[in-house]
Amino acid sequence: MRSGDAYVASLRDGRAVYLDGERVDDVTKHPAFVEPIRRIAETYDRAKAAENDPALTFAEPATGARHSNMWLVPRSADDLGARRRVHRFWAEPSFGLMGRTPDHVACVLTAFSAWRHLFDGGGARYGDNVGLFYTRARDEDLYVTYAIVPPQVDRSRPAHRHPEPFLHPGVVRETSAGIVIRGAHAIATSATMADWLFVSYITPLVPGDEAYAISLVMPMNADGLRLYPRRPFASLATSVFDYPLSSRFDEVDTTVVFNDVFVPWEHVFIYRNVDLVNAQFHDSPSHTTANFQALVRFGVKLEFMAGLAARLAEIQTADGDAAVQATLGGDIASLCAAFDALVKAAERDPLITRGYARPHPQYIYAGMGLQRRLIVDMMRTLRELAGGAFQTVPSSEAAFTSAETRADTERYYQAAAIGARERIKLVKLIWDFVGTEFGGRQLQ
Repeated sequence: MRSGDAYVASLRDGRAVYLDGERVDDVTKHPAFVEPIRRIAETYDRAKAAENDPALTFAEPATGARHSNMWLVPRSADDLGARRRVHRFWAEPSFGLMGRTPDHVACVLTAFSAWRHLFDGGGARYGDNVGLFYTRARDEDLYVTYAIVPPQVDRSRPAHRHPEPFLHPGVVRETSAGIVIRGAHAIATSATMADWLFVSYITPLVPGDEAYAISLVMPMNADGLRLYPRRPFASLATSVFDYPLSSRFDEVDTTVVFNDVFVPWEHVFIYRNVDLVNAQFHDSPSHTTANFQALVRFGVKLEFMAGLAARLAEIQTADGDAAVQATLGGDIASLCAAFDALVKAAERDPLITRGYARPHPQYIYAGMGLQRRLIVDMMRTLRELAGGAFQTVPSSEAAFTSAETRADTERYYQAAAIGARERIKLVKLIWDFVGTEFGGRQLQ
């Protein structure tokens, strides 16, 4: 299993990242990316230290080598439990705020590897390609993210009916060695800090879209691949004190542009087959397996929000108020427990097909619907508990260090149960979650 240093070194590969119109020479040193990369590296180190822990890793029968449970093909409810534990392991360092950690697309590739017969439908070599890349990603502990949503040029038209060809990613030509891809995808979250990119479509294709009907992988430093991140939230964060989440946990959504990128045949999973592209996520267990990870992560985020609410009530000495107790217990605690029960139900009652234990779709999709409501409700509750606290904070940490303002700040910004500095840190933490651009991204 890889170390954090090995992961960071892998990012110094000459990838073409452009921010504010200029190329970023080294994402591992750029202030917009260095903190989220550090978070991933630290978790890789923690995972490597737990390499022999059966709660987080498994031994490959053929070699005896140990691998992260994110690559475990689930055959039973117990295997899904092992996967849940590794998803929590990756979610907890960011309080569930980073969604495209390495274990997410690992879910997709693991499910694909168990469903290679689907890819064989386009020719046996494509199923072989899926299996070989899964094995490589597992053995090298690769960080793979995906780009599966095209840009919003004209959402009423299929890919082949846009005014210009290859606004969406498609095949411009093929050779005996591979294919050449042109076009763009949007919302490739974590692309700036991943090793490889999986490229396909989650949006349905239609007859006539054959040139766009692809499923493939490419390294992030592929010639012709360009990464255009949105404005990183870390670049707007003036300090960790004032923006403790924005400064550290932004994965940076990215538009990826394919300027005639060559992809060798061995990295192609589906080629010019509309039906298979449309089938790959839902006819295989990949969609439910990946969303199992998403729900486990959201459960960690719920626990984080519940902790913030409880701590806020405590420092305001409002935790003895009957209405606040009803909110904390009747609303927050019960909703957290209900959501956790959905995740456990999906795990303990799997659908087993072809020897693969799929998290039960009934509970997965119920959880997906519920989380959209819960995040809004929980953020509203945090705002209500805070009252006017967000509007009465010092402008920055400098208020605590300036000789001119320190005494007033420490006296008038305190709470009955806590000093001013710790109170303001908590209020700014909650505001960064519910009121900033980073907080808004958590709603999507």
